[in-house]
Amino acid sequence: MRISKRLRLGGLLAAAGMLASALTACAGSSSAGAPIEGCAKTTDIQIATTPYQDSLIMSLGNQLGWYKQACLNVTFQNVALTNISKIVASGHGAPVGWRTSSEINQAQHLDSDLIYLYPWDICSSCSALMARPGTGLKSYGEFKNSGMSREAAIAAVIDELHGKSIVTTLKNSRAEVIQSAIQGQGKPLDWASYVDLDPASGYTAFLSGTGDTYIAGLPQQQPLADKGYKNLLTGAELSPPPLNGFLTTKTYWNENKDALLSLIHVTFMAIRYTDANRDAVAKYVSDTYNKQTGSTLTVADFNRYWQNLETYPTNAGDAQKKMFTPGAPAYWHTIWDEDNNYFFTNTHIIPEPAPASAFLGEEVQKAYVAKYGDGETGWAKPTGSL
Repeated sequence: MRISKRLRLGGLLAAAGMLASALTACAGSSSAGAPIEGCAKTTDIQIATTPYQDSLIMSLGNQLGWYKQACLNVTFQNVALTNISKIVASGHGAPVGWRTSSEINQAQHLDSDLIYLYPWDICSSCSALMARPGTGLKSYGEFKNSGMSREAAIAAVIDELHGKSIVTTLKNSRAEVIQSAIQGQGKPLDWASYVDLDPASGYTAFLSGTGDTYIAGLPQQQPLADKGYKNLLTGAELSPPPLNGFLTTKTYWNENKDALLSLIHVTFMAIRYTDANRDAVAKYVSDTYNKQTGSTLTVADFNRYWQNLETYPTNAGDAQKKMFTPGAPAYWHTIWDEDNNYFFTNTHIIPEPAPASAFLGEEVQKAYVAKYGDGETGWAKPTGSL
């Protein structure tokens, strides 16, 4: 089965691999590292990623010398977000990717070896339903303050969307959050109408007067709020929060378990270091992000995101409580089932639901706790600086 899927999609995956190679060559990060002194074995791990304020946390391991202490040579392939799973599956680029777990729901049918390895970033408020000024629409907060329960306030926001237009990107996680919320209230998908545009074009169109509401990602929420647009629903009130973290293949995990556990170990250290050195990390990340993307992320922006709009577990015990425990707001299985429901049942983007076995997080969690425990604090002494 896996071979036939690869043959059917060979051209697509090869193209992704060539794209990855070209982009990595530009970034100058494709070569394997030299053996690290004092290490019986050095493992080269390349990670396909896209520069964001959260993904750049991974680079602290290089800046502060922790990857080398863990006998890892870690490099990064900066590629388009939508190409990450294709690159990992192609075998022609990075064997590890940084992406949301829904990427596996969407891509696992392309290659049954693809798995979601481990999440470490809960995108608590990555999406928001924003309303144009003057529509008269009330927010979740307004309904809640009037005495409604959480559930009634969410239902009231969805009720008032009847006949309204929503600017979003259809057949994409941007549309998933609002369409799942609508269906969750027992409404049909045509309860509202949709303007199908990519996020950037949708943002411009919304500012120009198109649509009554807009599904805003993190980069758009604050600028819209500054212009007087209203946040109707956000975070867990809109949908279960996406999980960001590592994806790879089952083959690569089986062949490199210790190295991948070390990669997660360094990531937890980077999160704890950021908690304790917020402004220094914020300056490093914002400067790096702006240099790589031409954006204008500020220290204040980073601080607004960190452990607020996005939540980062600080060790395996914290991850267990927030992502691996049934009933938790970011319980992985709830998110996995919702993604399958949207991409298979609602939109028919995938030919079959991705099996839960393609989410390896619980297996990795057990292996991690066995090696490092669940109550880590602090970090190794840095041998570099930001």
